[in-house]
Amino acid sequence: MNIVIDSDILIYFLKGQVEIVEKLSNYPAENLFTTRINYTELLYGAYNSSKIKYNLSKITALLAMLPILEFDQQSSVIFAQDKAGLRRQGNMIADMDLMIASITKANGFSLATNNGKHFERIENLNLVRWL
Repeated sequence: MNIVIDSDILIYFLKGQVEIVEKLSNYPAENLFTTRINYTELLYGAYNSSKIKYNLSKITALLAMLPILEFDQQSSVIFAQDKAGLRRQGNMIADMDLMIASITKANGFSLATNNGKHFERIENLNLVRWL
């Protein structure tokens, strides 16, 4: 099963959280992905930290090992449909989270996250919970 790794899981990995390190290390590397949105969130975190160079080096090394999925035309359509549906329900989530979900759905993958509160609102998004 192909899995998109959300920012929170990547951060747990970078911090050495044992359960996440084991799961990512034991999962077939060819089935692990992340998105350009997650990439951006991690970079922002590094630039917003007191150890910019150190954190950038850790993030860069990790992201070099994961294919980065882009926000393409199909993702845009899914994003617009899901955002309209969520708005009608009065159940909005952050655009960046919705973009991650849209990319995941467009590729037919699952999303590994610890942020179920937001992502479980999105129809037809297969969530994987590692914590």
